[in-house]
Amino acid sequence: MNTLMHLLDNRSTEQIWNLAVLSMILISIFSFLLGASTYLEAFYFLPIVITSWYGARNSGITLSLITCITLALVEIVRPDFSTIKILAYWLPFTISLVFTAILVTSFRNAHRVESVAADTDNLTNLLNSRSFYFKLAGELLRSSRNRQVLSLAYLDIDDFKLINDSQGHAEGDKLLIEVAVCLQNSLRVTDTVARLGGDEFVCLLPETQQPEAKVAISAVAKELNKRMIDNKWSVSFSIGLVTFETIPKTSKEAIKISDELMYLAKKSGKNNIFSEIYSLK
Repeated sequence: MNTLMHLLDNRSTEQIWNLAVLSMILISIFSFLLGASTYLEAFYFLPIVITSWYGARNSGITLSLITCITLALVEIVRPDFSTIKILAYWLPFTISLVFTAILVTSFRNAHRVESVAADTDNLTNLLNSRSFYFKLAGELLRSSRNRQVLSLAYLDIDDFKLINDSQGHAEGDKLLIEVAVCLQNSLRVTDTVARLGGDEFVCLLPETQQPEAKVAISAVAKELNKRMIDNKWSVSFSIGLVTFETIPKTSKEAIKISDELMYLAKKSGKNNIFSEIYSLK
């Protein structure tokens, strides 16, 4: 079952639709060939459920109606065709399929909203620590398998507590949102930004050597400091930047290495970037 779900997760909505329609057609053909004494109606619910969950919006309802029209046509060409049977049996069956599609689609939408909420920081709309650790684990595995480097930047806002204490938490939240927006706008689409908690952020730069990572993070730091000055926030940023030529085995290990480097930057006088290449070769 998990294998099937994984395969469907990686298919486009068009592929899902084609698979569901094909399944419906095959079931209809078997139903016609086996005759009226064989009841295959329960099997029609499977493609309806699949396309309602994995397909485009309202595709399940559309497939339900197409299925019922197809079934009606199959009944019409049978020798024992009866109008009463169409009205008494297939109409309730149509309602059942449509209701199933609506129910599955509604549950899918609610599930997706909950999933996004569980993976997202409520304030900044960045990934939260839980989802970032999962994302990083996948990237570590991919980089190790393909023998590629990756860079990881850990950012801490210097003197952030003073903003909360002197100007209030609302102003502090405004500052955090501004940092999040700046990080997202300053990095590539392929990079990942997350808020690990409090005033700590992390940036994942896949397939990025140290020179390119230093240029990117230096530009980010420059833009961050500019925005802080424009908003009259007396804060700066301590950043630890690690380029992994040897890929750590776990997300926690990778975060720990970049975190320790960030603290070295903070202890050196704050508002600084410390970078290193992590290699065990």
